[in-house]
Amino acid sequence: MKKKNIEYLISLFLSIFAALVIGAFIMWANGRNPIVGFAALIKGAIGSKYNIATTLAKTVPLILTGLATSISFRSGIFNIGGEGQLYLGAFGAALVGISLVNLPGLVGIPLALLVSAIAGGLYALLPAILKVRYNIDEVIVTIMLNTVAVLLTGYLVNYPFASDVGKLGATEVIGEGYQLSRLVRLSTLNTSIFYVIVITIIMYYLLERTSIGYEIKMIGQNPDFSRYGGINVKRRMIFAMVVSGVLCGIAGAFEVLGVHYRFLQHISPGYAWDGMLIALIVKNNPLGVVLMSLFFGALKTGSISMENATGIPSELIAVIQSIIILFIAGEAGFKSKIKGFFARKDGRKKVGEKNA
Repeated sequence: MKKKNIEYLISLFLSIFAALVIGAFIMWANGRNPIVGFAALIKGAIGSKYNIATTLAKTVPLILTGLATSISFRSGIFNIGGEGQLYLGAFGAALVGISLVNLPGLVGIPLALLVSAIAGGLYALLPAILKVRYNIDEVIVTIMLNTVAVLLTGYLVNYPFASDVGKLGATEVIGEGYQLSRLVRLSTLNTSIFYVIVITIIMYYLLERTSIGYEIKMIGQNPDFSRYGGINVKRRMIFAMVVSGVLCGIAGAFEVLGVHYRFLQHISPGYAWDGMLIALIVKNNPLGVVLMSLFFGALKTGSISMENATGIPSELIAVIQSIIILFIAGEAGFKSKIKGFFARKDGRKKVGEKNA
């Protein structure tokens, strides 16, 4: 492993460790036992088959939105509109599921995923074109489009496509052929996790083992050099943005097909924002996204059990996540300390060899 990667892993570990220490101090300052609190957190995350399944279920949308952020940020175009793309993808899957209820699962599920992917991809295409053709800031556009998508789907689910059973802020239940099977009793873990594994492998291969991935990386690092090198910068940026939207749309579809079995007005508690933070923490590394998503999923699952068992507010986990991000933002400081450590170690080694 390269020294650069080792330095980053050490700085990441130190960031997480420091955040946990600060979290422990907060518990202690509020009269709580940090050991008991973290023990309840771990037990709640992986203490039983049900808890492990719940952790994995929470990980699914984080992986997809994290990968979505990774490919767009790598290319130098910033997709902040993942939440809106997720909502439209989820509604597209629900629309298929309540309109074509008699389709068998072998046809219906791929169709629903295709519609959700198209919805998310097209919604990401608009800000991408505005960026590469008219140099309009994609950050502002995608943030505004988030609000448009959430409000639009909120209107649709409360009026034209509202459930007949009162004002639930939800559509009717999708057909049984569209419902992904649950893997563990009473949990929401479903077969979407197998789709996510395949998607992760494809994304890793695309970003790390293909010329397209190399071109995307080069564009993100230096678009002018890439342009002079013969890379079609605009085309690759649009490609990365559309793929990002596709992944967010599929993340929304899995919430409908595997978790809720209908579209809900507030179907996402902020999965796209969490995915973006995960991607930033691991510097858009696809394997890092998977590992950090598992960590975040464990924190989210364990925090509920921690609150029930010890009375420690689950919001503490949001504080820990924020502290991790704060320390990662100051990674340069950690790296300078780590580089100094390696330099001193190499210096002592050279002195020892000289004396010998």
